[in-house]
Amino acid sequence: MFRVLKTAMLLLSTALLAGGHAAQAYPDKPIRLVQQFAPGGGSDSVARPLAPELEKILGQTIIIENKPGANGVIANQDVANSAPDGYTLLFAAAGPMVAAPHLYDLRIDPLSAFVPVALVVKTPYAIMAHRSANVSSLKELLDLARQKPGTVTYGTSGVAGAPHLAGEMLGAATGIEFLPVAYKGMGPAMNAVLGGEVNFAFADIAYAAPHAHSDRVKILAVTGEKRSAPLPDVPTVKELGIADYQSGTWYGIFAPKGTPQDVIDKINAAVNKALSGDLRDRFIKQGMEPASDMSARDFAEFVKDDYQRLGDLIKKAGIKIAP
Repeated sequence: MFRVLKTAMLLLSTALLAGGHAAQAYPDKPIRLVQQFAPGGGSDSVARPLAPELEKILGQTIIIENKPGANGVIANQDVANSAPDGYTLLFAAAGPMVAAPHLYDLRIDPLSAFVPVALVVKTPYAIMAHRSANVSSLKELLDLARQKPGTVTYGTSGVAGAPHLAGEMLGAATGIEFLPVAYKGMGPAMNAVLGGEVNFAFADIAYAAPHAHSDRVKILAVTGEKRSAPLPDVPTVKELGIADYQSGTWYGIFAPKGTPQDVIDKINAAVNKALSGDLRDRFIKQGMEPASDMSARDFAEFVKDDYQRLGDLIKKAGIKIAP
């Protein structure tokens, strides 16, 4: 009996040591980081500076693969069908993960197919108005829209894109109706506001900052939690009296469902460490808001809350995608 017990304890001890060694061994080969969009966009501007920092921390190569198409479905499907071992990860934006499920019949349900691993950055907007609108503050823009409901226009990257939803959020928060004008991407939308085709737009802060002293546009507010480093003199929407208003997008890392928790936690810790040094300062200077030591579980709650918030907004605004 004693000999059997001793053998069982030895086997258990060996298994525990093997399990601990396996957790410590991750990663022991290159990691694929799959993006939902083409090279050169906002996603790339976050993922590519992050990758070399993660390589230093994890001691393995990070291979970035851009797989654009079908509103993120191509990338999502690739990662969802990969082994849940931490060697294939999804670098995702808010739109395909928490807005698209309310608008499309997706082949992959982002909330059930993936495990949230780490929030990387939030990217708020600058509200930028053309001078022809004759407004010098957000209050004046809102007053104009109250006087002429449904006629004050703003440029968007397309129906249900983040800039469109930012405008719907502002309308819901103030009870004011704005008129979205969809363009084929934010590049054309920015050209539209610079040219006076629309009254205003929700612009990426990195794009808006060089126009801070332009004679064509006026930057009225930023939509983040706090003032932005590139635009320190521009108030937040919340400062201007619209409580709890925040809009923009975010980027984070997800893993296939079934990925071991210890692997998820290791990647999460690596991302948080990467965001604690020079990379953090770089993102802040670009107008982004890097995550601050958010755990994987807290990120999962963040994603769930954003999914619910945007779903309620889309339903209330009656936003639909034309077939």
